[in-house]
Amino acid sequence: MKNLTSVFLFLFTIQVHGSIPKNKPSIEQILSQTNTHKFSTLKKMGPEVYKELRKLTFDESRTLGIRWQAFMAMVRLGEKEAIPEVKEALNSSDWFLRDAAIRVLPALDKEVAYKAAIKGLDDSALVVRTTAVDTLGRLGKKECADKLWTALYSKDNYIRNQSLWIRKHIVSALADLALPGSEAKFIKVLDDSDSTLFAPAIAGLERLTGKKLGETQIPPVYRRYYWKKWYKETVSVSKAQAS
Repeated sequence: MKNLTSVFLFLFTIQVHGSIPKNKPSIEQILSQTNTHKFSTLKKMGPEVYKELRKLTFDESRTLGIRWQAFMAMVRLGEKEAIPEVKEALNSSDWFLRDAAIRVLPALDKEVAYKAAIKGLDDSALVVRTTAVDTLGRLGKKECADKLWTALYSKDNYIRNQSLWIRKHIVSALADLALPGSEAKFIKVLDDSDSTLFAPAIAGLERLTGKKLGETQIPPVYRRYYWKKWYKETVSVSKAQAS
């Protein structure tokens, strides 16, 4: 569970405001602490604490911070046994629970994580969609490439015809997957109006071809022309050989 531990060390430190009494602190007060010992404190409280954390997680009258902390603590305590609650969070009306669920699932069950991330590509919340993209990139299943290419040009990932940050995440995930035969798609990205996509697109082409074109210190906005020239020449050679 090394990966799961690293997830929680990052996510479990979100601060929630509140005063901490010295004696017999409540679960909420323990969650509010910023030290690294609060999980061990919760664990010592016995099995009933899991039920209380679950209750806090799905209590809509509580603050986002408390609910997030409760969810992370609950999953860390339950590990794989917490999957039913994680699945419930996936269907929550609250974006931050859906986001948290997709984040923790790879350490619990990669197959469930993959299905959740695929579904998350169509989530109404941009943050959740971005987490879904990053999760698919980390899981490394090449069969999701087509869905990522579709998401790259989805109208949901633009606002007033302006490219949103998720599109850079998508191209980065596709570069990590480096699906053979996708050279033309990466070349197309090099003509996109969003220049932040050029660097990950070039990274994808480098992984696919094993080539390095242009000096690395040349900005991607200029280095892309080396790749466009290479692709044009490659296509011309292929056509000549086929005729």
